[in-house]
Amino acid sequence: MRTQLGLAALLVASACTGEIDSGGGGGGGGSGTPPPTDIRVSVSDGNVPQAGVRVVFADGDDVVQLDTMTDASGMVTFTMPTGNVSVYRTYPVNPTNPRPPEVYTFVGAKAGDNLVLGNSTAVNATPSAIVVDVPTSAQGTVTVTTPCGSGQGQQPNVAITVSNCPTMVPFFVQDNNNSSFYAQAAFAPNVNLASQTLAQDLQSTISANDIPANTQVNAEVDLVAGLFTLFASNQQQLDGNNGPQQVDLPNVSGVDRVVVTSINTNNMGQQMFASHSTYAASPVVIDVGQSVIPYTSNPQWSQLGLSWTETGPGNADAVIAMLDITPQQPSTITEYWRVIIAPHSGAAMPVPMLPDATMNPTQEDQISISQGLVAATGGYDAIRANAFGVDNVVWAAPMNGSTTISYSNNNPPGRVVFQQQ
Repeated sequence: MRTQLGLAALLVASACTGEIDSGGGGGGGGSGTPPPTDIRVSVSDGNVPQAGVRVVFADGDDVVQLDTMTDASGMVTFTMPTGNVSVYRTYPVNPTNPRPPEVYTFVGAKAGDNLVLGNSTAVNATPSAIVVDVPTSAQGTVTVTTPCGSGQGQQPNVAITVSNCPTMVPFFVQDNNNSSFYAQAAFAPNVNLASQTLAQDLQSTISANDIPANTQVNAEVDLVAGLFTLFASNQQQLDGNNGPQQVDLPNVSGVDRVVVTSINTNNMGQQMFASHSTYAASPVVIDVGQSVIPYTSNPQWSQLGLSWTETGPGNADAVIAMLDITPQQPSTITEYWRVIIAPHSGAAMPVPMLPDATMNPTQEDQISISQGLVAATGGYDAIRANAFGVDNVVWAAPMNGSTTISYSNNNPPGRVVFQQQ
């Protein structure tokens, strides 16, 4: 099994839009908001829309209303006021590095949602090289970062390896002197960015207050274009004694800022939260106490569904659960994933039943569980649509808002991230 969970590059089809539309549960994904009577699903593989992906719309009692496939644009739309939407991901047969099937279920989806699902990088994509012309003033090693690949070299021409790039590509270029620029350009075998101006980085600070007792806090400042991370500062350890910590940040515009904070209190578990705003190289002050939610531990499976233990103050809006399932009864499937996001209503949740018996876990199956609690500005409606368009739901934080996830394993649960070999 070569699957890992956690923070990977956030490369989805909406990467170059520069914004996330997460208001009212309607998502990003670059495909707009569906009619208020409809639920839309948008599926991509890397930056490529995926046709022929199975999508099942069911009511709250798991009665199927529509069982269909995405169209050539990777989308399907269905008129339904509310219900559960399940997206089946299957992959080409690869005997040396097989990838199990995955089913993602959005519980309590609502009319007006655009539910986004996409792998960070395309499966079995064929890489190619492009050449990026950079300013001759660049010093030393120059790093070029895009949603579809990156590379390093010397000015004036830097060759980078890419695959499945979008039509318009965001480029972040930084030299060895920490001078940088951000620009967008049409994808081509040769991209001329030589006329761009490299600007020296800026000094800023990051600090935290309202830190609970016996709590360790680490934070970083990231620059993003849409859901794609252009730059991540060094992670800083913060507590009530060491004061503001210096961070050097790029002097660029046209991007957003996501501040990612990790906290650990008395070995009760781990939490991570992110705030999303327009980028400015200004001091960052994190109010830790305002973002803490209950810790979660001991997830258990039974025929009634999932249950877990919650400890500590605060409230959650949603639950994310990942089930890595190995059937013990004879089956055509030797392993599969069920990934579910649902509204929080206590320390238990039923697992929606699919129309395929082979994809519903049983008491006899071997099941590995990763589970987390989520809270967000705007509640469940604000994060549902983009929850599986990123590798970690905190990156779906609404503009001028925040998202927190509490989890008991080493990595937060979310979209399955697969290591290709």
